[in-house]
Amino acid sequence: MQRRPQQQTLSIRIPESLRDSLERTREVISNHHRYTSTADVAKLLLESAIDDGLDERVEMADLRARPTAALGALRRKWEQNQDLSRAEWLFLAHYVQAGCEELAEDPGLPKPESFAQALEALLAVRALRVERGTELDRYYLGNLGQGEVAPLKRLQLDADLVPKAVAVLVQELRRSVAARKPVFVGRSLFVALRDESLEGVAAVNRALSRYWPVLYGLAARGHYLREHRPVRVGNALDSLLRPNLPCVMGGDPRVSMRVTNDGELKMLIEMSRKQVVYPLRCYPRIREFASMLERLEPGGYWKGREFLGCTTRAVPDQATCFSLRHRGNGITVSLAAEEWQSLREVFQRALALPELQPVLAELSLAYGEM
Repeated sequence: MQRRPQQQTLSIRIPESLRDSLERTREVISNHHRYTSTADVAKLLLESAIDDGLDERVEMADLRARPTAALGALRRKWEQNQDLSRAEWLFLAHYVQAGCEELAEDPGLPKPESFAQALEALLAVRALRVERGTELDRYYLGNLGQGEVAPLKRLQLDADLVPKAVAVLVQELRRSVAARKPVFVGRSLFVALRDESLEGVAAVNRALSRYWPVLYGLAARGHYLREHRPVRVGNALDSLLRPNLPCVMGGDPRVSMRVTNDGELKMLIEMSRKQVVYPLRCYPRIREFASMLERLEPGGYWKGREFLGCTTRAVPDQATCFSLRHRGNGITVSLAAEEWQSLREVFQRALALPELQPVLAELSLAYGEM
């Protein structure tokens, strides 16, 4: 005979008011089920909350216990046109917050358009509220940096204050690359999904569907910065047949590439005149190396998560020398200005190869904005 699993006993302290409520519920239930105890009622209510999905916090805790697998599962659901639960949207927003707030040293990330769409997503959720949310509006405005503009201490707030503030920020983000980034928009989105009285989860899915690509990209970024691993979905690159990528040459620099069995991109830079072989073994490192090559100019300085870069002149009348060093392996390379420009051009051509684009697209989903 198969043994039935033993039930576990959980002892907790509850206030008298909650005990009275359980006792009243027991009296109602016992009219239909004889010999029902207060413990049976508590167990019934807890099982009901879990089985019916009434408590998003229980589901959220389960998702956060396995974040990488959970984010991958959310992506698969969305690609199969399945709606997400409110707890799953909450979980996604948790990592959107990380993606917005844990800024890299690269000032260009996350992109201004990503912040603009995150703001619009917040507004889309707020538009679903079924009752006034004055305290929540105060919270949103404070996170958007509008505390001095809006009368936050008044008992009643103009319902248009939040939409107007968001519209101004979105316009600034889309007009100027130097616009201030609302880094706390992710936490506002999380609180909106958690605390707003909304029409229902179906309405949430309709409202946020257009923002899914950007929200998932921010969440994948936040996940990588927090968990230090990508979100891979099965063997997503199998269909790409791991293309044979040609070497790209331009003068002395030579860039060779390959895609590993798990879908990671690895690059090798060879500079024969310098007798240097420089490896780049993962997508985030490759992306930052490309940004450093593009943005480091004479007199400038680069301080990133992976690399340090600077320019120097040994003698005032000499040409600028570019130096880079990886924080982890300590490999340092110094290049003359023309060598730096040559490497920049070769690297840009390598990343622009048509056969590499599907690989980069999949890696951007695994790592997010990098």
